[in-house]
Amino acid sequence: MSFLGAGTYTATICADGTPGTSTYQTPVVSTRTVTSATTLNVAMATAGGQAIIPRPS
Repeated sequence: MSFLGAGTYTATICADGTPGTSTYQTPVVSTRTVTSATTLNVAMATAGGQAIIPRPS
């Protein structure tokens, strides 16, 4: 998240469900507090994706 400016942000994360389960096609939406020093580790499904929307806290 090094592209963020100084301060804290609330990141809304929209991700695929767990591959191989019926919830796979149901997006998972979560939030977490991030800064420019935060590293997000993501697991991506085949042909899946994620969207992360940071907003200043």
